[in-house]
Amino acid sequence: MFTQSSPNFPHRHNINGYYDSICTTCHLTIASARSEAQLDDYERKHTCNPIRLYQLSEDRLHSHLPAQSF
Repeated sequence: MFTQSSPNFPHRHNINGYYDSICTTCHLTIASARSEAQLDDYERKHTCNPIRLYQLSEDRLHSHLPAQSF
């Protein structure tokens, strides 16, 4: 089981004028909106998918292992 800390949500301003909110825990864009204020509700309601968190932890685990030769 994973314990989720409170994620941070940096915002990216796109060339099309929209703002993206990115979860620093699961690394997904959780919402896009015309103004940053519109992202607040999405950020409050966001919960990371436990499967996604597991996959990220597995990726980190395997990224530190030496490459196998066949």
